[in-house]
Amino acid sequence: MRRSFLVVAAIAPLLGGCFFFGGPAPPELDRACLADLDKHAISYESIVLPEAHDPQCTVDTAVRVERLEARLRHPATMSCAMASRFDRFEREAVEPLARRDLGRSVAQIEHFGAYACRANTSKRGVLSEHAYGRAFDIAGFRFSDGTTANVARDWRRPGPVRDFLHDVARNACRYFSVVLTPDSNRDHYNHLHLDIGRDRVCSAGV
Repeated sequence: MRRSFLVVAAIAPLLGGCFFFGGPAPPELDRACLADLDKHAISYESIVLPEAHDPQCTVDTAVRVERLEARLRHPATMSCAMASRFDRFEREAVEPLARRDLGRSVAQIEHFGAYACRANTSKRGVLSEHAYGRAFDIAGFRFSDGTTANVARDWRRPGPVRDFLHDVARNACRYFSVVLTPDSNRDHYNHLHLDIGRDRVCSAGV
C-alpha cells in the first residue's frame, strides 16, 4: 500500500506548505514514530480524525492501519504509538508463539477495533483508552493453513489453540500496561483488550 503522507510530502514543496491526509498536519504529529512504522514496512495512512462529539476524544498521530506483520481483517484507527507497540508484540511474541505452539504462521488478525470515542465501562466519568487510540481489542487469529484461533470459542477449550491464546495473553503483559481477557470479566468474554494507558493490570494468569 502506498502511504498517502509520503505522496503528499513529495509534492509539498510545490504547494508551499506541509499537508496531511484529511487536512493540515497536526502539531502533535510524531514523525519519529511514523518513521518506525515505515522501517518495519507497516501498511498504514496518517489521518486527521473528524471532530468527535466529545472533544476529549483525541488521538496523537492517528494512523489507519491495514497490515502489520500480518494483515488486519479490516483497517483499524489507532495512535501511532499503539501501532508501533502492537507491531513489536506481533513480531517478537505472537508470530514465534504461533510457530512454536501450532506450527503455523499468522496470516490475519481478527479484531473489534481500536479507536472509539466512548467511556470506560468500569470507571464512571472516565474515558476509555480506546478514546485516545491507545487500546486494541483482539478477537482472534487466522493462520497460514486457514485455521483460526477465536477467543470466544477457544479460550477455555482444552488443546493447543487454547494454549496459544493463553501464551499470547501472558506475553502481552510484557508489552502493554493493561491486558484483559475472558478471565477478567464478562465484558471481555470474546476478546483480549490490550492498551498502553496509565493503569497497570495483567489479567493473564502470569
